[in-house]
Amino acid sequence: MYWSKVTEGNTTSVLYQACSELWPRVGRRYCTKHLSVNFKKMFPGPKMWQLFWLAAGAYSNFTYERAMKQIEQHKPSARLWLANLGEQERWSKHKFNTNLKSYVNKTNFVESFNATLEIDRARPVLTLLEGIRRVTMVRMATRRELCDKWDRHDICPKIVKRVQILCSDSRTCLAYLSAPSEYEIVDGKSTLPVSLNHHTCKCNQWQLTNIPCKHGMRAILYSNLDPLKYVHEWYSVKRYKMAYGNGIRPIPDREQWTAIEVPSIQPPLMKRRVGRPVKNRRRGVEEKRKGKRSSTLKCSKCGEFGHNYLTCAGGQTKKAKSKGKAKSKGKTKDKQVSLGAKPMTNFKPQITARVKTRSAINNSIAS
Repeated sequence: MYWSKVTEGNTTSVLYQACSELWPRVGRRYCTKHLSVNFKKMFPGPKMWQLFWLAAGAYSNFTYERAMKQIEQHKPSARLWLANLGEQERWSKHKFNTNLKSYVNKTNFVESFNATLEIDRARPVLTLLEGIRRVTMVRMATRRELCDKWDRHDICPKIVKRVQILCSDSRTCLAYLSAPSEYEIVDGKSTLPVSLNHHTCKCNQWQLTNIPCKHGMRAILYSNLDPLKYVHEWYSVKRYKMAYGNGIRPIPDREQWTAIEVPSIQPPLMKRRVGRPVKNRRRGVEEKRKGKRSSTLKCSKCGEFGHNYLTCAGGQTKKAKSKGKAKSKGKTKDKQVSLGAKPMTNFKPQITARVKTRSAINNSIAS
């Protein structure tokens, strides 16, 4: 139905229907890094910044509500701003879909993948897609060869290391048995119920990732059980090999493609703008600029700060430098007088006197 409408030329109505009907029902998450920048512009201050990340990174509903109450006490309009973002499952961890087995609320992996494209990002669409295909093809083949060399056949090595870290972190918790495979875990001032039968914890981290949290790990170790048996099957080596088992087949260059009788789509007319085309990503205000080692420049020609040798105007004149030295000398003299220090000339007679006394002693001993 959609394809027939597109061929008839009603592309606007199809796009509007897709955006209005299909897009709201699609599960998605917002990047909290970009949300925090917008939130900080509206509600500046370190306290609001801290409360925002406490609400966005809350694993449980209790932690989320406590953070939102503090936000409402400081800035009631800030809670209204967060409510206008939409459903909580789009930006706060405690409402994330547990079937996805991921609590990531940032787009760092997208930024890293975008950086691997390098020069292809500035090229036409077909060339860009070809670059994406090649990068993905090499990555899948590399990971497929990597997993064939693994010694383990149950859980992936990175997940095993993660479980080991959680076992080490669980040493600060105390476990109390309440029923078969049901425990009460004390972590500092918090008391959390853990169920090994249902693989759940009150902190909600176990449900989000399907990897036991440190509270569940404490209960597992208390029962003398294997923690790896409580890790979900999605993290197994078998699933990893299935994900990268079918690679992308290589294809010839564009000139060798099979001709297909379809109307050719011409690219839009390009209008060259003034200046050099921008290839690097536009960084935020708080992000570090790429390639800048230091914020202070020092000229290698005159030795002054604030410019380099290309924009050097000669530096200070001898007269200006002499004035600066005279001022610095005056300041040091004032400091010595204020601190009650003696002038350096008073030390010369003492040094010569010591030398004379030592020479006199040596002469007396020799005689």
